[in-house]
Amino acid sequence: MAHAAQHQAPAAAMPPKLIYRVHEATKTLGVSVATVYRMCDRGELVKVNIGKTRAVGITAASLNAMLARMTASADEDEPSTPEVGS
Repeated sequence: MAHAAQHQAPAAAMPPKLIYRVHEATKTLGVSVATVYRMCDRGELVKVNIGKTRAVGITAASLNAMLARMTASADEDEPSTPEVGS
């Protein structure tokens, strides 16, 4: 007799996360909580209220955009390697 667990439907995939807590943003960006709030004040990150509490979150879109800008900036800062034979 087959086990019932073998016949369960696969778990539904989790929807993409749209809001990150401030502490998650600090870990993702490698910056402090104060820096995340300064980025929000400068319009570099978008802060939203979560529910009716004082809790706030950072939108995934703004966090991803900041990561892209940080990556592009890091790529520009790397020295180019000279071509062999020049």
